[in-house]
Amino acid sequence: MLMTEVPSSGDIRILAAGLTRHSAASLQVAPNGSYSLRELALNSDAVLVFDARVANDIEQSLPALWEEIPAGETAFIALVPRRPSPQIDASYGEPTSSFLCSSAVFERFVELGIFCRGKTLCFAVLRAIVEGSLDVDRLLVRQVPLPARLEYAATSGSKALVMPHRGDPAFLRAALKYIGKTKDAELKVRVGLDVEDCAPYETFPDEFPDVEFFDFSPSPLGPYVIRQELAERSSETLLTLQDSDDLSSYDRFAVLGAALTETGCDIVGSHELCIDEIRSLVQPVRFPLDCTAALNLCPNHALLHGTMMTRRRVFFNAGGLSTHLPIANDTQFLLRAHFSSTIRNVDEFLYIRRRHATSLTNAPETVYDNPLRRRLSKEWTGDFRAIVRGELKLEDSSLRPVRRAEPFTIARFLPGPKPLSATA
Repeated sequence: MLMTEVPSSGDIRILAAGLTRHSAASLQVAPNGSYSLRELALNSDAVLVFDARVANDIEQSLPALWEEIPAGETAFIALVPRRPSPQIDASYGEPTSSFLCSSAVFERFVELGIFCRGKTLCFAVLRAIVEGSLDVDRLLVRQVPLPARLEYAATSGSKALVMPHRGDPAFLRAALKYIGKTKDAELKVRVGLDVEDCAPYETFPDEFPDVEFFDFSPSPLGPYVIRQELAERSSETLLTLQDSDDLSSYDRFAVLGAALTETGCDIVGSHELCIDEIRSLVQPVRFPLDCTAALNLCPNHALLHGTMMTRRRVFFNAGGLSTHLPIANDTQFLLRAHFSSTIRNVDEFLYIRRRHATSLTNAPETVYDNPLRRRLSKEWTGDFRAIVRGELKLEDSSLRPVRRAEPFTIARFLPGPKPLSATA
């Protein structure tokens, strides 16, 4: 095993090791040379970049991690130190710098010539993957120590994923690419385009023939009109959400489907790994495992909407999504669903979220702390507490579902010049 120290600012030591599949590796020894990253890739089956503080946890996990990279396939596995999940609301962990990836992937990354220090190497490789400069067969996140390979029960039943899109076509292409690589053959994907000009998407139906595309107008309608409409058009047993600028891990849908079956809960989500393109770091974000218990204590951000999988009947029994606003209706749905559903998160990182300047939660007109969001939060949390106290009925509160009054049109976006159209 070859090992070298990667230049890094600050006191945290970042090391890189070239590993071979059938050889034992000790990460507790001092670096044995001043090797280049290219040399590590050329003389190994996989490259491990790691924070020296978690060397012992990663070393214990290597046998299980090797099982996540089958021979003949490539993988990138972000490694997150195992920590307790919060009891209430989301918690933001220390940025992670550790990952294991196939040597062929790392060699291609080195060829890109991207300059980065040790602490930002994980961010740089992962960003190159999500932007399409690198390609991997399996995109995974694992917590360490990992005593054994993550196993999950097989699930049956059809699944639908509904996804609105507005913004960079490259984001949507990456999202669909890695959905297509996931471990689930029974997933039907429906995408709603919320764009003024569909010309940049003309090749998408041919690139992704198993995906159904729809053109919504007038644009912008906002994501909730599209999610609700596509959910109504989906007859599959399970309904899954995702934002079009985010990515699913290889095992996301298998793990969520198994959790619904094994726990009997109604709605399930997961932790997220945030690729923060504003601060150039990779940050783990954990959510409460028992969301119902967390919401019993107080209204909070107990589940990331984009990670959600639920039974279709549960989604509509809870009233579906309000569609009258372009922002925040995911929060309203979670608070409303609390009164009719059991809600959990799995203790795994299955969702990779891109934080960038043009996202709805960062753009100036829709940023988290804008006046409309503050007003809605005050109304919804106040009514939530009043419903819990028995002073207000859900159907009389600001948490009731409200639909968009203005008409909109939907056109099936197909290869060829004349898509079929319908009016809603």
